[in-house]
Amino acid sequence: MRVLVVEDEPLLAMLLEDNLAQLGHELVGSAATVPQALSFLDQSDVDCALLDFSLGHDMNSLPIAQRLQSAGKPFYFLTGHLNLDENLPVDARMLTKPVSLDQLQGALREMQAAC
Repeated sequence: MRVLVVEDEPLLAMLLEDNLAQLGHELVGSAATVPQALSFLDQSDVDCALLDFSLGHDMNSLPIAQRLQSAGKPFYFLTGHLNLDENLPVDARMLTKPVSLDQLQGALREMQAAC
């Protein structure tokens, strides 16, 4: 599967990228901001995405999720926050960081089945 990673912490992004490769998936790109992620979506064929919910500077990945949702592409939010009071999409899937390799593999299988 072709996966977009949106993560503003460089070490966590690298870990996700390594885990994707280990699990046999293709990294389309890694973005740290909403504009970067939207640019990847405009320029690349993405099957699914892993979205850090909070992107710093009071930003979140909801605009990316909305674009993916309207295109029928599955995604998971990744968060280190247990209580999110944002208006998440009804069918939002969520993983709490740190994400284990097994959790990531399960999420990717679920998204692959949705493609």
